[in-house]
Amino acid sequence: MTVNLLDESTTPFTEVAVELDHRHRFREMSLSAALIVAACSVFSAGPRAQQIGRTAVEVQILQAPTAATALGRVHLVYELHITNMGAAAVSLEQLDVFDVDTVLATWTGPQLWQRSLVIGQPPAPSGAARQLVPGARVVTYAWISLAPGQRLPASVSHRLSVSTADALRDTVTTRPLAIAPEGPALGAPVAGGPWVAVRGPSASSPHRLALVTAGGHVRVPQRFAVDWVKLGEDGLLFRGDGKDIEDWYGYDAPVHAVATGIVALVRDGQRDHPPLGPPPPAIMEAGDATGNTVVLDLGDGRFATYAHLKSGSVRVAQGDRVVEGQVIARVGNTGNTLGPHLHFQISNDREPLAGEGLPFALRRFRLVGRVAAFPALLGGNPWTSNPSEASRAVTGELPLENMVLQFGD
Repeated sequence: MTVNLLDESTTPFTEVAVELDHRHRFREMSLSAALIVAACSVFSAGPRAQQIGRTAVEVQILQAPTAATALGRVHLVYELHITNMGAAAVSLEQLDVFDVDTVLATWTGPQLWQRSLVIGQPPAPSGAARQLVPGARVVTYAWISLAPGQRLPASVSHRLSVSTADALRDTVTTRPLAIAPEGPALGAPVAGGPWVAVRGPSASSPHRLALVTAGGHVRVPQRFAVDWVKLGEDGLLFRGDGKDIEDWYGYDAPVHAVATGIVALVRDGQRDHPPLGPPPPAIMEAGDATGNTVVLDLGDGRFATYAHLKSGSVRVAQGDRVVEGQVIARVGNTGNTLGPHLHFQISNDREPLAGEGLPFALRRFRLVGRVAAFPALLGGNPWTSNPSEASRAVTGELPLENMVLQFGD
């Protein structure tokens, strides 16, 4: 929906009929003409925003800070949208996140820019000085890890300090925002393993950084998404050169319902394409990007998305009731994907790319290690476990980026 801020077809003044003495009519007509000329002069210059205060910086948090548990700690995950509404460039000097009078995190200068992306501009080199020019918007990605055992605050506030070229400084303080809960723990969407949580939750995961506009609003639907990719006993993703879909260890693996729910959406009919093919087009329809897809309504505004499913493998229809552990489809290679994997996420909308991504905890899994760099794995270098990092059982936690997990016995 487009909102017209200034309807130029509307007369800016209301005409009032006044009974005038005949001797004064010419003078009144002249005054009216002068008023009309003045009005046209004002509007021909275009509307100008009025600035109140020393700086005009807007801070918006579009999705409430959300708590997620991982590695035995609670993490607060969300984004700040900072817009320069003024006429002069500003520098972002410092951002404090605090609970009442306890500071939870502080980022200054380069630290702040390191976790920020200016809309429409490439990331700045590490340590480079940056400014927010008039009209520009920056998205700052907050990931705050509380100390083990630290109390989860009920809300957080923000204090942003900025400056201009003429050394003018100002501070913007936001109102307290309530922390959103994590939600109930879920069963695993895949079985056995080992599985790598590729592009899983982290401060800089590509899923996390992906902004999606839908219906005139910007969202982060994949904020906590995971691409589940299976490893073979040899620590590789595939046999041979990986160009045959049947050689990928995860291809055709069963996909399970993570909880009891109702099937809210099914998209099927796309064919599996060969792995490691050319990159996808720059612009894709949402349905084409996710390939064959199933979405489960878990209740309480939470929807589980399963994407890139194998052609012809979907076993459920919209409206079906499923139970936790039920096989609903199989891993495929449809949509925007380089190789067979399961894209899994929780969000607050039945359309996979139209909602806000929500955290989830898996009821149980075994953490057996971590992949240092996924591109190396994709290039044919095997993953091997680190003897100094013993595998351990984990309950009720969110898997993080590149963790290697085993499910079941």
